[in-house]
Amino acid sequence: MYKMRLLKIIFLFVFFPVFLMGQKITFKQELDFFFDNTEFARSAYTTDQTMAGVHLRPEIGMGWDKKHTIFGGVDFLKKFGSNVAVDKTTLIAYYQYKDEKTLFQAGSFTKNELLSDYSNFFFQDSVKYFRPTMNGLFLKKGNDKRNIKLWLDWTGLQSATLRESFFIGASGNNDFNKNFFADFQMYVYHFAGTQPAMYDQHVCDNILAQASLGYKYSDKDWNKVLVSGGILAGFERNRKYMNDAYMPIGFVGKADAEYKKWGTENLIYAGQPRMKLYSELGNEFYWGNPFLRGNFYWQNKLYWNVIKNRKVTGQLSLRNHYSQGKIYFEQLFTLSASIGN
Repeated sequence: MYKMRLLKIIFLFVFFPVFLMGQKITFKQELDFFFDNTEFARSAYTTDQTMAGVHLRPEIGMGWDKKHTIFGGVDFLKKFGSNVAVDKTTLIAYYQYKDEKTLFQAGSFTKNELLSDYSNFFFQDSVKYFRPTMNGLFLKKGNDKRNIKLWLDWTGLQSATLRESFFIGASGNNDFNKNFFADFQMYVYHFAGTQPAMYDQHVCDNILAQASLGYKYSDKDWNKVLVSGGILAGFERNRKYMNDAYMPIGFVGKADAEYKKWGTENLIYAGQPRMKLYSELGNEFYWGNPFLRGNFYWQNKLYWNVIKNRKVTGQLSLRNHYSQGKIYFEQLFTLSASIGN
């Protein structure tokens, strides 16, 4: 009841005056459904679980000059099987500047533009399901053929129980011609302590960077054919041991193909094991795929695009994971729908 009253106050005092000012009003409504069943019980690296729920994300914006917009809204999360109507509400409030070659956002907004560049080697699926909003800054310069993105996401406000944490990241893409391209993704994750500080806490750093070269092709039937290979490098350190930084490196490969409504995606990692501090800090410190704790990992996804158009995308898929000489299975159905400007 209190939250609904707060939303009404935000609307009356922030957006109602635009009707008197004659500004452009923008309405957006997004829905994200996810059902993800993992069968990882035999793995020493991760856990067996089912993640299911739905996000409803209404937004209203006030714009001027066709490039500047202030948005406000809320992200409602309902986890399936819970005994409450809404499990989590997250405020959405941000300024956006957008033209043909620039997208700039500041505030609290969704990670859609960010996550489109990064594989789950960087952000495991649960981040997309349960932490789809970022708090900070995002800048994209360029277009689909050539661009660079810079971003800041503040993930933990220091308190007596919460450790300070934030990401600083960058990614980019360059198409040399119709078929050949290069891309990169990286982030620095800073994980500090609580306030007041606890004797057993120390500042930790996690840096992950990937650079790849690849080939892509498409025509009227083959929506996508893509092959790429590159290097995945890391830096992991607990500053308690300043001279004991761990710098794993390995090969990363990608092979995707989509024919009409059917497709496959493949990711391969071969190199030094990662996440050296996982037993101590777990998913608080590492946001990527826990299977990278081994020295070889292959992820294969087979999918069917049940529906795919400008407004709605629904996909049913089977994902297979090869790690530690064993094969693990995962079943997924995801659906995203959006309406509005």
